[in-house]
Amino acid sequence: MPAKKPSKAEARKGGSKLPSRNKKALRIPSGDGQQTKQVTEEENTGEDDNETHAEPSREPKSGSKHPQADAETEPGQNSDFRDKTAARTGQKRKEPPDEAAKSGSDAKAPRQGSRSSTRHKNNRASPKQLLNFLLSAAALPYCFPEDELADAKKSTTYKSYSSTSPTTLTPFEHLLCSHMLSKPLSHKLGMRSIRTLLNEPFGLNSAEAITSAGRERVWEALEAARTQHRQKTATYIFATAQSYSDSETMSQLADAANGKGPHAVIEHIKSTVAGLGVTGAGIFCRRIQCVDGWGDALWPYADGKSIDALKDIGIPVEHADDLHTAIDREVDWEIVRDIGVHERGRSKSGRAGEEQARVRATLVIALERAVGCVLEGNVQELRQAAAKVEER
Repeated sequence: MPAKKPSKAEARKGGSKLPSRNKKALRIPSGDGQQTKQVTEEENTGEDDNETHAEPSREPKSGSKHPQADAETEPGQNSDFRDKTAARTGQKRKEPPDEAAKSGSDAKAPRQGSRSSTRHKNNRASPKQLLNFLLSAAALPYCFPEDELADAKKSTTYKSYSSTSPTTLTPFEHLLCSHMLSKPLSHKLGMRSIRTLLNEPFGLNSAEAITSAGRERVWEALEAARTQHRQKTATYIFATAQSYSDSETMSQLADAANGKGPHAVIEHIKSTVAGLGVTGAGIFCRRIQCVDGWGDALWPYADGKSIDALKDIGIPVEHADDLHTAIDREVDWEIVRDIGVHERGRSKSGRAGEEQARVRATLVIALERAVGCVLEGNVQELRQAAAKVEER
């Protein structure tokens, strides 16, 4: 007599299981352009060891106007984070190839300006058009939040990340910028925190001003900026001011740069600046290279995140040297003009004769606007605007 086929209930009772699906780990590009990392790994690499892993960047909220406007700690993480969220909730599950082909015409178009869409849409603007437009004042609305640009217009002496030339900020002011840009904050909050710290009524733009005002005053400035992680950030900034209140400390940092270049600067900052690690130190190197006395040791420098941002926009560079060459060959100063920034403490005639300083500032501004454009989610819009620029 043939054996009776077990029922489904008996099969389950006997411990048989359906094969489980293998979960495919989402991966995101590392900011340094090296190997990819698991999406679950914290990407604020290099910030102080405790904060980096204890306070990961939050995923963008549903309905946000710019879901990609996250901290510079990882310009490209947002679209992957959205994919991860969808995977958790069962949304946007991939269909088999034959089904996907059938429904391809009904598939939702990628979000304009999102990192996931920028590499697949036709780029009608040439790299030369893109570079010249990126460096013009017309690119500012695509690279920075509206309130940042509005406040920057208050006066030519008002200090802002977007409109004040990096050549005219002090090394300590660049350290403060690096602090705020490397924290797990939105792009908008980072910009607002910088200008609140540097301008009146707080004016916390030097180590001496901060140590005299006290840690509580730093906290009040961050509170006025309505930023996040105020207590911890205020503590870090005050500790940095204490370390650098002695001018000898900044001289040691400059000596490290002159001795071994960017790597030495990054290592020195990690050991002397509380809460600032590889990411923040890289931002500092990127900005400080156009300041008098620093460029010879660091020039030209570009961190991996800013190079990736330029590629996303459509400017094919692999290293800082490539961008330097492109600026020398492709920039049309009739289009670019003053780059949309104002310089404090320099006469017009003095600026005109400083060709080297202008080129260095131009490279820094190109890198920072590229990062800002990606963070703001405006890449496709910038491409379309750049395509209208007449090549000469």
